[in-house]
Amino acid sequence: MSSEEELLKRRLMVELQRKLLAKQLKREPEKPDYVSIFLKHLSEDGREMFNKAMEQYPDVARKVAETLGKLYHEGRLEGVMDAETVYGLFEEMGFPIRIETKIVYKKKGEVKSISELLKEKG
Repeated sequence: MSSEEELLKRRLMVELQRKLLAKQLKREPEKPDYVSIFLKHLSEDGREMFNKAMEQYPDVARKVAETLGKLYHEGRLEGVMDAETVYGLFEEMGFPIRIETKIVYKKKGEVKSISELLKEKG
């Protein structure tokens, strides 16, 4: 190969590299995953409550997680959210989270549900 051909190849390679770098710089930086940021700021019971909210109101819960994650990311919100906070937040918005409740009776170390207790007496 002659030196002119090598010079031409090098110029083309440099030009391709320059174009590639320009494309990479033009790309917008990836937006952070706000949902995962929000999940990091939940306590153990807060995460359970949020999972119940996701089961009952998936679209609303996802939107709430994104919004709160963004606030955490910007530093406008701090601290850890527990179950009561998550529950209160959804209730304030008009989406009460339904929680399974059970009443139990304890006597002499034996635990029975109210329904079992009523069946025995009946």
